[in-house]
Amino acid sequence: MGGFLKSQLNKSRISALGLLFGVILIFALGILGPLLAINNSYHERLDDLEFKLQKLRKIAAEKDYWLKRLEEIKKQGKAEGRLIARDTAALASADLQTLIKEAVTRAGGELTSTQVIPEHKEEQFNRVAVKVRMIGGTQVLRDVLHSFESGHPILFVDNLNIRPIRNMQPMLPGHKAGKVMDKLSVDFDVIGYIRGG
Repeated sequence: MGGFLKSQLNKSRISALGLLFGVILIFALGILGPLLAINNSYHERLDDLEFKLQKLRKIAAEKDYWLKRLEEIKKQGKAEGRLIARDTAALASADLQTLIKEAVTRAGGELTSTQVIPEHKEEQFNRVAVKVRMIGGTQVLRDVLHSFESGHPILFVDNLNIRPIRNMQPMLPGHKAGKVMDKLSVDFDVIGYIRGG
């Protein structure tokens, strides 16, 4: 009988210890589980922040390059208003001829001919030019040249050749001689630029 009681007592102790161990385990998992989850979350957040920091360091290291690139883009943007906004020389020449016709007509002159001069590459730009022949007075010529050199896109005038046209105004009754009219035959080249390809 003593052996049986001893055996029951041992089983009760083992059960009590098992129950105690189970309670401790449940309690530990209840506390340690969330702590481990928080720890993992912090590690993931730390890894994410470290990745972002590496990215920012890389960007910071390229700062000088990007500032230089930004300046180039700004300069290019400023130059765009000065260039003929076309991709090909043929389109730029057509625009240039239109600008010439408008300028001569607006000034009161007579455009007698335009002829496209083949394009020419100059550094990173392509030079587009049109040979012009017009008739008009001194004031007309002044207004035309001023509109080319002060407008946008910026245009240049080259090979200017001026010849007076001798026309006498008819003599009015009571006047001794006719008045010489201010009439000029003018040839010149108008030059503009497009961005080179």
